[in-house]
Amino acid sequence: MMHHHFHRRGLRYLILYMLANEGNLTGAEIMEKIEANTMGMWKPSPGSVYPMIKALEDEGLIKVVKTEGTKKYYGITDKGREIIGETSIENKISNSIRELDSLVDYILDNWDNLSIDEKENIRKIYEKFKKAFET
Repeated sequence: MMHHHFHRRGLRYLILYMLANEGNLTGAEIMEKIEANTMGMWKPSPGSVYPMIKALEDEGLIKVVKTEGTKKYYGITDKGREIIGETSIENKISNSIRELDSLVDYILDNWDNLSIDEKENIRKIYEKFKKAFET
């Protein structure tokens, strides 16, 4: 059996690595994946996982990226990636594309509430992308 202090510190980094590599996860999914990744040797309890998630969130290392009913999906932040040393340009580009996709969805969901000026600004952004694809 591993020492309790290792579990708490190890859990912190394990959650960050999992969110960096596997994408957004719920607390329950984090527990399941830890158990699967340790071949059942370590099954962290909700009493250890959820306070750690809260601590990581309070530190700005992870954030809630989506809520479905009572389920919260957590994602790693840039600050979280720095902690685990994952700040490559590829990661930044990949994260930016994911964030852009999410923002586009949000804008489209609220399209009817946009002003003429806002729609014109979006059209200009669209034209920039269109021009890039044509070269």
